[in-house]
Amino acid sequence: MLKIELSRIEFNYLCQSAFLDDKYRKILYSGELANGKYLIQISEDQADEIRDLCGEQLQFAGFDEKYEVTDEGKILESLIDKFFAK
Repeated sequence: MLKIELSRIEFNYLCQSAFLDDKYRKILYSGELANGKYLIQISEDQADEIRDLCGEQLQFAGFDEKYEVTDEGKILESLIDKFFAK
């Protein structure tokens, strides 16, 4: 199991995202809030799936017309890094 720490912005983004299945929201909601951070435990396979979904969303909405990273893209890049199983 991986332990992942999410900021409030990252947590809220994932909870509200249309591309994330409800089974992953259950994992997010099962986490605990400590010092303003959300701590979740997740399997490596689940982390890979979430990372892949974030990567697809990054391609879709992460860049503006000049190919510069948007605010949403910055959140997605951070999430991709955090869900990378080492």
